[in-house]
Amino acid sequence: MRKLATTFFAGLIALAAGSAFAAPTLRPTVNVTGPVVTIGDFYTEAGDLAQTPIFRSPDLGTTGNVSALIIAQQAQAAGFIQADTNGLTTVSVHRLSIPVDEVLITDILRNAFAERASVQPDEIEISFSAPLPVNLQADASAISPLTIGHINWTPRTARFKAILNVVQEGQSKPISVIGNASQMVSITTLARNLDRGAIITAKDVRQERKPAGRYAGREFLAANDLIGMEVRRNMRSGSTITPRDVSTPVLVKRGAKVTVLYKIPGMNISTQGKAKSEGGKNDLIEILNPISKKTILAEVIGKNIAVVSTSNTQVAAVLGNR
Repeated sequence: MRKLATTFFAGLIALAAGSAFAAPTLRPTVNVTGPVVTIGDFYTEAGDLAQTPIFRSPDLGTTGNVSALIIAQQAQAAGFIQADTNGLTTVSVHRLSIPVDEVLITDILRNAFAERASVQPDEIEISFSAPLPVNLQADASAISPLTIGHINWTPRTARFKAILNVVQEGQSKPISVIGNASQMVSITTLARNLDRGAIITAKDVRQERKPAGRYAGREFLAANDLIGMEVRRNMRSGSTITPRDVSTPVLVKRGAKVTVLYKIPGMNISTQGKAKSEGGKNDLIEILNPISKKTILAEVIGKNIAVVSTSNTQVAAVLGNR
């Protein structure tokens, strides 16, 4: 029994020793963020030599292949005697980076313009009038890979020129971008051509983003205010609509036969009359009773339909005695 216990504990000690002194292994793929590749990047279990540089990193955002034999030789020359190829021929080394593309540039500029204009970023629309740098990369380890150095912006014309700073190899590299930045507003426009007298429906309008500066000081109607209105002139698709372009549809024309509904508590009566004036929905118009020859006031509620309610029966009675 004592011999069995001794053998068991000896095995544990050997296992612990094996773990403590595990052989280093060369990685087949290495990702780095800095300008150099260290022994610890290439090998596991590199110990005190892990931070020792032995190769320069590829350019930002690129990948290079390095001979495993040369890696082992360089590591051994630096004092890492255990370095081996571990059966590998080459090792792929990739330099991590942050792409400084149109998305990132647009985002940082949009936030800057929105702050200056005191609006939300999604209200700013940006376009560039010169090509942006191609394949521009920033250090992956940079806290702020892209910052704004200087902006010259004229909101009235929307033109801007900006100097941006890109962090590369730990240094700030300036780049210049030019373009247009406009504050946008959502405006209701016509979705199709409409002739004079047409009644606007929900299918006839749409929302479009327009530069706010171009429409400053002008009054436009929202979609909810336009639906059901009558176009006062021929209008083309894409036109913006002001209060002068529309009017309440004429539902009752002068001289037309009108059905008059009397809505009195406990009683509903309908009769026919002749309009003495024209009106749109909710307008009060004069209606002549062709039999009694009396004139009443009634509220237009539909095509050639008007109603006399409790609120205007007294007015109707007064007119009826004229």
